[in-house]
Amino acid sequence: MSSISDEFASRINPVSINIETLEFLESYIKDNEVNSVLEFGSGVSTEFWSEKLPDAQILSFDNSRRYARITNSRISKIHDNIRVHYAPLKRMKFFGIHYISYRLTKQLRVGSPKSPFDIVFIDGPPGFLHAREATLFQCIDYIDENTMIVIDDAEREIERKTIERWASMFDMKDLQYHTMGAKEIATFRITPQPKMANLPHNDIHTRWNMIKLLWTFRKRNTMHNLWLLKMRLLNREPFPDQVIEDNGNE
Repeated sequence: MSSISDEFASRINPVSINIETLEFLESYIKDNEVNSVLEFGSGVSTEFWSEKLPDAQILSFDNSRRYARITNSRISKIHDNIRVHYAPLKRMKFFGIHYISYRLTKQLRVGSPKSPFDIVFIDGPPGFLHAREATLFQCIDYIDENTMIVIDDAEREIERKTIERWASMFDMKDLQYHTMGAKEIATFRITPQPKMANLPHNDIHTRWNMIKLLWTFRKRNTMHNLWLLKMRLLNREPFPDQVIEDNGNE
């Protein structure tokens, strides 16, 4: 069993990053100087960054207020180098295409390091929203051609199409797909200067479809919150591995 398994196996859950991906990231940061990480989708990966890169600047965003609080309660507090922000989802438009993504302009501008991020890790928003494509567009002013971009769940068709559209908008190099147990991740770098003013039209990223998807997400989120409230009233923790730890700040 690897040291990563020893450290993180008890924290992994069905929707979190898996052990194989953490092992890959550990190998990467051992071989490369990493001083900053931008992360979309907080959780076990955020704990990993905070513990393995105690001197790096880490900026993480999550569309769930609950999961952002959980992550904030569990990350290393030894160094004041990490920020986890709740960033609600909203509709937006990039390169003539309609998207759903995080509301994060101010936090990204204020929280970013003076130099470009060394790693951008994309594991959110939820895949069914077709929303991860916009995360890269939101951070192109904060990366350069040396930034390693990692997208989780790259075995899925949605993520594959997302990568294809990124490659049509930017010069992309070093694209690789890595098998991580039952999942895949993709890694690559881009030159963050758009090659065209607008992306080609597609049937997914239309204004009306994004309105419908955002409404569906909010409906699901309401139902989920009601279920959490029910569990709380029954004095049952639905996700025992995701209890907000009492660190004296609650």
